[in-house]
Amino acid sequence: MSKSKKKTKIIAFIPARSGSTRVKNKNIRLIKDRPLIYWSIYKAIISKVFDKIIFSSDSTYYYKLLTNYLKKDKLVYKNLTFDKRDKLHSKVNSKIFDYLKFDLIKKYKLNKGDLLVQMLPTCPLRSVKTIKNTINYSLQKNRNCFSVSEYDFHITFGLSIKNDKWTPVFKKSPMITGKTQSQTQKKYYHPTGVINCLHVGSLGKKAKSIYQNASPIIISRSESFDIDTEDDFKSIKKIF
Repeated sequence: MSKSKKKTKIIAFIPARSGSTRVKNKNIRLIKDRPLIYWSIYKAIISKVFDKIIFSSDSTYYYKLLTNYLKKDKLVYKNLTFDKRDKLHSKVNSKIFDYLKFDLIKKYKLNKGDLLVQMLPTCPLRSVKTIKNTINYSLQKNRNCFSVSEYDFHITFGLSIKNDKWTPVFKKSPMITGKTQSQTQKKYYHPTGVINCLHVGSLGKKAKSIYQNASPIIISRSESFDIDTEDDFKSIKKIF
């Protein structure tokens, strides 16, 4: 008798390091009376698509704060797990991708057929629909994917400045050719922290990044809003 195929487990991975440099305690700053980390966990819970939700941080306080708010809002979080990261994997220059490959997979005994879904807490505006659609795409295509968003200004206008003089980044810059109409510019995209779907079997030692052999999934600019500065916090309070 042949062995039955193991069920694909869908695991959310939400990392939140303490000690942010540009904005102090960024990940627990309040937005709508809830810490920033709360909103990504909240969306993961209400989406009801995850077998396990891993909140990864070097701060036990962050986890206690998070669960206090979840209890306050009477959310069921039985599938939420706290992954206490050590200092080695919590430094400013630490790569989350390396942690996933060499530590997390072994720690939680993930199978090659499982799907690891990374969502950064700095993108709290992602929708449940986006979470579900991206996961479905990744499973149906059996392919890793990562979220991208169109630049909010045409990068063809990019320039550098030195000694009061400017130099175009692109040789055929519209600032030189005069073709400055918006509709004539080529669209360019950048990766976001909204959602990355990674098949565990693809995360071998030779894998260099989450983008390798992965498909880009276009997400709206509004959902892709990423909080990284004090100005970002001021802006999101006006729209969230």
